[in-house]
Amino acid sequence: MKRDIKFEIRFNKEEMERIEKIANKLKMPKSQIIRNLTLGGLEDAELLEKLGFFEIAKLLKKIKDKALQNGQQS
Repeated sequence: MKRDIKFEIRFNKEEMERIEKIANKLKMPKSQIIRNLTLGGLEDAELLEKLGFFEIAKLLKKIKDKALQNGQQS
């Protein structure tokens, strides 16, 4: 499949050093490492979504927000 969309992302110095370390060990371009990590994370997120974890996370956030709101009103 053609890769015709370019996306810009920024890293701080320490993050880039971590990426460069892995890229150097694997003898791969940094862009390929970042792409592989992104797509791997995307696959993980899609699996979590299929398993219903996003809905659970939203529910937990609502519970947390409500608890914090009630704690501030006391």
